[in-house]
Amino acid sequence: MLDALEDRPSLAVEADLAVDVGGHGATVVGYDDVVAVDVPSLPAALALWRGLPVDSMDLAAVLASVGLTAELQVRGVPVARVGEDATPSAAARRLGLGSVELVPDGVPLAAVTRRRG
Repeated sequence: MLDALEDRPSLAVEADLAVDVGGHGATVVGYDDVVAVDVPSLPAALALWRGLPVDSMDLAAVLASVGLTAELQVRGVPVARVGEDATPSAAARRLGLGSVELVPDGVPLAAVTRRRG
């Protein structure tokens, strides 16, 4: 599968969506080579991650093959990245999350941040 993906051209994404993910409202914003998915809470982020229809290694490979990075945010605070510009962290591997970059201060900051609006 990875050989077939290597020669694909890079993609650029433009999106501004409001979606429902497992009963939680989320926004999806795409700008150039980053797609940010913003959910309202840490439990919603975990539900989204656990509900992915593909393995995180496959997701990382597919995104990287087309030059995209997905960023998971909680109330606007980045907590994880996967894809082209993500640097997989040892903590993510130990937690069984695969090729994911965990943002070191993301989870504690997201836990205490309120959405402005």
